Amino acid sequence: MNYKEYLKTSTMAKVTLALLIIDICAAIYISTQVGRYMGSIAAVIGIVITAVIGGLTWLCHYKKPEAALVIEILLTIVLIIGIVAVGRINSVAGEISRTTEYETVQIVTLKDNGIEADDDLSQYVLGYTNSDGGAYEKSSEILEENDKTVKESKPYETTDLLYEDLLSQDTQLMVLTSNTRSDLMLIDEEYEDKIEVLFEKDYEIGTAEAKAVDITKEPFTLYLCGADLSSGQDINSTGRGDVNILLTVNPNTEKVNMQVIPRDTFVYIPSRGGSSKLSYSGWWGGVQSSIERIEDKIGIEINYYAKINFNGLVDLVDALGGVTVYSHYTYSYQGYHFTEGYNEVDGEKALRFVRARKMLPQNELSRGQHQMELIKGIFRKFAENPTYSNSMAVLNALEDNFVTNLPEEDYYDAFKLVVKLLPELENMENHSIEGTYQWHYDEIREGYYQYYYYPAEGEVERVRNDINAVLEGK
Repeated sequence: MNYKEYLKTSTMAKVTLALLIIDICAAIYISTQVGRYMGSIAAVIGIVITAVIGGLTWLCHYKKPEAALVIEILLTIVLIIGIVAVGRINSVAGEISRTTEYETVQIVTLKDNGIEADDDLSQYVLGYTNSDGGAYEKSSEILEENDKTVKESKPYETTDLLYEDLLSQDTQLMVLTSNTRSDLMLIDEEYEDKIEVLFEKDYEIGTAEAKAVDITKEPFTLYLCGADLSSGQDINSTGRGDVNILLTVNPNTEKVNMQVIPRDTFVYIPSRGGSSKLSYSGWWGGVQSSIERIEDKIGIEINYYAKINFNGLVDLVDALGGVTVYSHYTYSYQGYHFTEGYNEVDGEKALRFVRARKMLPQNELSRGQHQMELIKGIFRKFAENPTYSNSMAVLNALEDNFVTNLPEEDYYDAFKLVVKLLPELENMENHSIEGTYQWHYDEIREGYYQYYYYPAEGEVERVRNDINAVLEGK
């Protein structure tokens, strides 16, 4: 009996052939998707294996259809698991690759004053800070797009005065930007519970371009940026850079260097024509602006960045089942206590660990030390069980709270590099920048009298030399 007659006369043959075709298509799909992250060689290997198994299964289907049915059912189950896993990885990869940033501008009011978006707003005053670049123009555009007018758009010298008038209802509406959010976190940490968003609009800023290298063979520097609550809930919304850490890696010598750049470092910000804190550059130009300011200040090149917000930090630590961190001091902060030495922390406690600074001896420098200790703790915990399931748990935790401009095709190489360098990453030294704080008025934000960090003489050169030593394999 030839094959055509065999198919015509056997229902089992038709069923097993259909399953075989489905399994082969599924296996090819998985192979091509794996190739996105592991390279073309991995994809070719997957397709070759598919061809071999498919050919053997076809012979079984022709000679032993009952046995072929059992084999194909088992293959289908395995492939379904594979498709689900690949789909999950693709979903996470798509989310963390969204690097276009924007500023979210909102018009808000107090929750208890009864004002709603559908109301006639022409009897109300809208307040904004006059040092908040573009707040007036953007709020005017938002009102126009929603067919709304206000009695007056009133400028304020500071956010403190604006918020005071909002609470007293002398001003009924307020323009809320990343600038004012950051200010309000210092004025009233519970301000979000008191306001209602009436209108909002996202203004695109751009994306930070990678300076790509072959991370399996060439040294590189990664900028780790931690966004504070001024960025809101969306990781792609611009905000103040609360964490600024450079991680320099040489895959050939297996040497790493981790350097914290104090967020209060006084830097020139071209887009605003003056100097201010490094952390503020993220407000006005996103991650790209922060990268350029660090490159200009230190005299080095940053290849990639990874940005995480505070929600992502909590979820990441919890996904790992908690981590162990080394505290350089004994202190309490927001109901959490830390003792000098090693401390077990969950996500919420880890968040307090890296945010506390005012009660620590060196303020911002002490906080920078603890930020680096948490990163080491995360690497240390991941080293205990760097499995696929653990990796997926980490990816799930980061999906909505983490972005990077590292290309998708480099993700698997980055994973392998982390596993390879875990002993070095766990034990790398913490590097700070010695310097002093100086109080003076901000060059950009009129009327703001704040402290700024100035590196000590020779410190910038030392940092640059330390980074170059790793890059050059010294």
